[in-house]
Amino acid sequence: MYTFLDFEFNQAFDFEDNHIETDPNCRFEIIQIGAVRMDDSYNIKDNISILIKPTIYKRMHPYVEKMTGITTSSLKDKPLFPEAYKQFRQFIGNDKLLCTWGGSDIRALYRNMVYHKVAEPPIRIEYIDVQNIATKYLKFSHGGTIGLKNAVEALNLPIEEQFHDARSDALYTARVFTAIHPSKPEIKIFNSTHIKTKK
Repeated sequence: MYTFLDFEFNQAFDFEDNHIETDPNCRFEIIQIGAVRMDDSYNIKDNISILIKPTIYKRMHPYVEKMTGITTSSLKDKPLFPEAYKQFRQFIGNDKLLCTWGGSDIRALYRNMVYHKVAEPPIRIEYIDVQNIATKYLKFSHGGTIGLKNAVEALNLPIEEQFHDARSDALYTARVFTAIHPSKPEIKIFNSTHIKTKK
């Protein structure tokens, strides 16, 4: 069983009437968790989307709001991160291996878990970097790694939902993985012992 995971984040912004400082221990606060579960035969079994009320950056960054469509008011009655994380853990059950588009979501997950005190370091997370697999498979040579939308288009996959929605992006990541069909995907390990907490 594979669990494909994606997040949307909010961050600090210097509003004219309110300067919001960046917290160095959690620069990117998770405001949406999207996940898709897929069996070993590449059949999608279930999906989830959880919106989260922010506690660090309580007002939406204008660019994030424009990209995601998520507004400050739309999150005011949503669960806080600890409850949302509990729902996510219940959704994935005993699955330990996560699949993400790049490694940044794993690092952000760690930061949010520690900040919101749902886990204590050291934390070890096993994951498959689907972006890295797609970059190599598509022989992307324009510098860096390929973006999710570009990979979807390059593989001629149907675009049925908006990008920059955590559940939709998790679904697109699962579809890219299915299209590439890697026989032995590399399992990477995130180990928090290599990360120093800012004071």
